[in-house]
Amino acid sequence: MTSRCWRHVLCGSAAMVALCVGARADVAISNKATSNMSCDSGVCTATAKQAVLNVGELQTMLGSGDLKVRSSSVAKDISIDQQFSWTSASRLTLDAQQSVIVNKQVTVTGKGSLTVTTNDVGNNGKSNKKNGGEFIVASRGSVQFWDLASNLIIDGNSYALVADLQTLATGIAANRLGFFALAIPYDASIDGTYTVAPITTGFRGAFEGLGNEISNLSFNMSGANRYGLFAYVHKSGRVRNTRVHHAKFAGLGLGAGGIVSNNEGAIAYSSASAEYETHGCAGGLVCQNEGSIVSSHAVARIHALSTNNVGAGGLAGYNSGTISGSYAEGSIAVRKSSEANVGGLVSENAGVISNSYSLVAIADGRLNCCSSNFGGLVGLNLSGARISSSYSGGVFKLKNNETVSGGLIGFDSSTPGDIESSYWDIDVGVSDPSQGAGNILNDPGITGLTTKQFQKKLPNGFDPAIWGQAPNINNGYPYLLANPPR
Repeated sequence: MTSRCWRHVLCGSAAMVALCVGARADVAISNKATSNMSCDSGVCTATAKQAVLNVGELQTMLGSGDLKVRSSSVAKDISIDQQFSWTSASRLTLDAQQSVIVNKQVTVTGKGSLTVTTNDVGNNGKSNKKNGGEFIVASRGSVQFWDLASNLIIDGNSYALVADLQTLATGIAANRLGFFALAIPYDASIDGTYTVAPITTGFRGAFEGLGNEISNLSFNMSGANRYGLFAYVHKSGRVRNTRVHHAKFAGLGLGAGGIVSNNEGAIAYSSASAEYETHGCAGGLVCQNEGSIVSSHAVARIHALSTNNVGAGGLAGYNSGTISGSYAEGSIAVRKSSEANVGGLVSENAGVISNSYSLVAIADGRLNCCSSNFGGLVGLNLSGARISSSYSGGVFKLKNNETVSGGLIGFDSSTPGDIESSYWDIDVGVSDPSQGAGNILNDPGITGLTTKQFQKKLPNGFDPAIWGQAPNINNGYPYLLANPPR
């Protein structure tokens, strides 16, 4: 299942369900026999819904020339469900009425090229974003180019292929509005320890990770610098299908995020796993989000050192933008701090959170005090913030009566009605069913459920077109169809 959100949209509302709901692709490239496809003169077109193009036949056709695969007007999405590669200089074009979804590895081993067109509703190959489709690389998929001279075009934009972070940083410094794509996985351990973000230039273009993993980033933070793969993504910037794995942050910086420190743009279909030993703002994916985060997730292990003004969130440190269809796992431990805000998903929320959840274990130390707020989902929920159809199921260890702690929210300053259909697990979190928020008894819109209640059925207000539930997935907790647990 895959999501179709990308720009600054909010999953969950009736108007956006069509954009955010995952769906089985209509044209599948797989190891099954070709069916409901018409192939002639290098063009294969779906003739009915639920068409199949055999991957062996696709490779044979690419061996002799360019090939275009079209979903046509009778179908919508194209999905790649079987791994394949080609060595020729041929171009593969994937032209979908809505989304192109990569579920397996695609490798261009020679000088071949790839064109992806989404939202083609009959405009001669031109994308119409109003149709709601996206180019999505799922968790087990990737697109790799062995020759950087190969050509990649996505929705009419030509992407510069890079194989390492130094080349990416140099390219963005020269053209911050450019389009860049990571051609192969990159092990950043060869770079040593970074003292600044690899990409310090404020980014205004588009980065396409193609599902290729950037692993073993290491940071020694100090001073007023921002840390993450990107220091700063502007409003026009986009980061998509990007995966950062096993990043490590140590020291004091202005802000640390697994992918971006300060995001004003759009992050989608991306993930990060990171470890933090820090004094300041830390988020598994982003430190400060003022833009959008869609269908993304983080696995964060944050250990806040003895200090004041800690802001730690499993996905984002601070949110004044939108977060939808996303989740966080891992742990956060703050043992000696004042004025700390800690949330399983977000430290401080001044924006909108919808259809999201946290399974982050939170430890509130005995030495914390003085205006510290701990919440299973959000530490401090500010005036004007909104939360809907979201939950927290992480273990909550409370050791200090001086901190303000709630099952879902530590301290809630929002207006009654701004929180809807949101829940926490009273068996593993705050056990008092009236304490969904630490500062308000029976805060409207927040309900405590037992683990068995979570596992029995979807909570009220959870759209079954967006949420799924199964005993063998996510330990029985609700999960996002468009962003299933890894």
